Amino acid sequence: MANSYLGIMTPRGLETLVVETKHASQFLLSRAQRYSGGNAACCWAVLSEGNARMVMRWITARQFAEALKALNLQALHLGTLLPEDDAEELLRATP
Repeated sequence: MANSYLGIMTPRGLETLVVETKHASQFLLSRAQRYSGGNAACCWAVLSEGNARMVMRWITARQFAEALKALNLQALHLGTLLPEDDAEELLRATP
């Protein structure tokens, strides 16, 4: 069975991956904004439970680059998660 997950990507790779919940996106967006140097972005992905566990094992082992590679290879769907202000601005700019 596939679930939706949210994560934080940094120059080191994928540092966080959690199951998407009602409040997870706000928490991760706030956390990414506080990341040192502002070089963090949030993402969403749809993964099977087995693949999500594999990615989480890479994160637990602090192998963030490997976690990001695994996410890119295993995600059924993958995208970025924008803060509400950025998303609204992007929608207004679209013709």
